[in-house]
Amino acid sequence: MDATTFSIGICEMSADLFVQSVKKGYASKDFIEKLMKSETAKHLYNKTDTQMWLGSNYIIETLEQEVQIKKGKLYPEDLMSWIGYLFACWNFTYEDDTPRDMIEQAPVEVLTLVYQGLHVLSFEDAIRELKNIYNEKQNK
Repeated sequence: MDATTFSIGICEMSADLFVQSVKKGYASKDFIEKLMKSETAKHLYNKTDTQMWLGSNYIIETLEQEVQIKKGKLYPEDLMSWIGYLFACWNFTYEDDTPRDMIEQAPVEVLTLVYQGLHVLSFEDAIRELKNIYNEKQNK
């Protein structure tokens, strides 16, 4: 990923969006899965769509109009921030992967299990590791 002001801004906004979900009390697993399978995500993780510059509050309000998100078990804000940043970086690193592709290759259960080991890597390396884990499971 080329670290431009544009891409860094999107990654930070995406991280903030995930943290906002915790502050609203949304069940983290439900939030992540519904977001990544939503129409909202198609716009959010699209390099040419400028709606993401309207901010995380706008994005979460748009998502709330599209889907019902359960209240429930919350993940720590640092984990949620990392996942939000990761998906935005993924968008810039693997342009052909849709949000649905991302959540299929990196399901919530896997993200929560590998966080401790992967959050110390660059986002590009973490994404490569997640893709490797996914491919290994597909080949079994």
